[in-house]
Amino acid sequence: MNIAKSLSNPCDSRKRPNTGRRSFIWKTGAAMSAVVASAAAGFSKPDSTPDTGLKNQVGMLEDANSIRRLHQIYASRLDRGLYEEAVDMFTEDGEVAFNGGLFKGKDRGVRRLFCVLFKSGLTGKKIEPAPGFEPDPEQQQDIVEVAADRKSACGKFSYSMQVGTPMSEDSSLVHMARLQGEGILKWWEGGVHEASYVKVGDSWKIRSLEYRVLSKANYKPGRAHARPMDVPVFSATYPADPNGPDQLL
Repeated sequence: MNIAKSLSNPCDSRKRPNTGRRSFIWKTGAAMSAVVASAAAGFSKPDSTPDTGLKNQVGMLEDANSIRRLHQIYASRLDRGLYEEAVDMFTEDGEVAFNGGLFKGKDRGVRRLFCVLFKSGLTGKKIEPAPGFEPDPEQQQDIVEVAADRKSACGKFSYSMQVGTPMSEDSSLVHMARLQGEGILKWWEGGVHEASYVKVGDSWKIRSLEYRVLSKANYKPGRAHARPMDVPVFSATYPADPNGPDQLL
């Protein structure tokens, strides 16, 4: 499926403009130091002409840092339950791949995912990895790649959060739990956000976001142990499923 392929690798060079030119990848603080040092050396010579290539590299560094800040704000808004504000960070044609479904359009699918499904299950709150499910250090590295024309970018960011969904059973126990403000099946989930971005004016927006799950466990903070668990993926689309995606992946 074409959509599934594009979401599975937002950094695919075939999806970026100006494929004939090299993109600049910023992965570590060493790259930042090298560029800043080079910039200082270049501009310290008053008689030299401005180096357009160097300026562009410095600009791409600034773009990469802006995208990192954007993702930090996105994660913070989910953690605080600010779902509407999180939706506002997407482009009008934004998409989110989550739990086997694709939610399409900022004001349709993305808002339905965040403001209905995520909100009802208190999804997005940051929690530490479940015991025994700690990710490898390589999986925790943040990667941002900015296109040469500085109009688009992609990134990968690790995440560790609570996911929840309202219990669908109609038993007396579930009914009592709902009366007490509970009735939500919760679990820990860890993985990688794979995202693509576009520049709108002078600001960056999220164009697509995929929750690439690596582990799920029946963990709540304070427990000493956790066990892996399976959660059914979406089996029906909206409107047959009021909370469902626009397309199954």
